[in-house]
Amino acid sequence: MRRLAVIVVVVGAFAIVPSASSRSVPIRLGVGIGPINVGMSGQQVRRALGRPTAVIERRVIGGRPYVELDYGLGRWNVGLLGRRGSRRVVLVGTGLERHRTPAGLGVGSTARQIERRLRGSQRRICGFANTQWYSRRGATETVFHPDRDDNVAVAVDVRTTPVLGCAF
Repeated sequence: MRRLAVIVVVVGAFAIVPSASSRSVPIRLGVGIGPINVGMSGQQVRRALGRPTAVIERRVIGGRPYVELDYGLGRWNVGLLGRRGSRRVVLVGTGLERHRTPAGLGVGSTARQIERRLRGSQRRICGFANTQWYSRRGATETVFHPDRDDNVAVAVDVRTTPVLGCAF
C-alpha cells in the first residue's frame, strides 16, 4: 500500500510540471528565436540544437555557400552562410505556436493582430500574391509568413543580409 502511494505522488508531480515542449520560446525581433541568434556560428547552433534532421536547401548567395538546415522535424530551420567551419546564422525560423514575441505574436497570429501589435510593421507582396508582414530593424528583419488566405501566420523567421526581402 505504501509503495502504491509513493508511485501516485511521483506520477502526480510529473503531471503538474509543464513539459519542455509546452513552454513558450521567445521570438526576439531582429535578434533571433529561442537560443539561436542571427550571427551565431554553426558550432554554436549545433551545441544549442544538436544535429540537424535534414538539409532543406543548398545554394550560392553572393558567391558564398548557403545551407538551410532543419532541426527537430520542422520545429526549427536555420540558414547558415559561409564555408564549413566559418558559417554564420543569417536566418532562423519556426513553425511552432509556442514561439512568441513579447507582444504575443507568432504562428497562429492573425493579420489584424500583427498589424496592431508589431511596431513599424509593413506588408509586402512577394511573387504571385504571396503576402508577408515584416518589421525591419537595421540590417535584420522579422518576417511573418501567412497561410494561403493571408489571414494567419504559419511561420516566422528572423533574417539578416543577404537574405532580406522577397528576392530570397
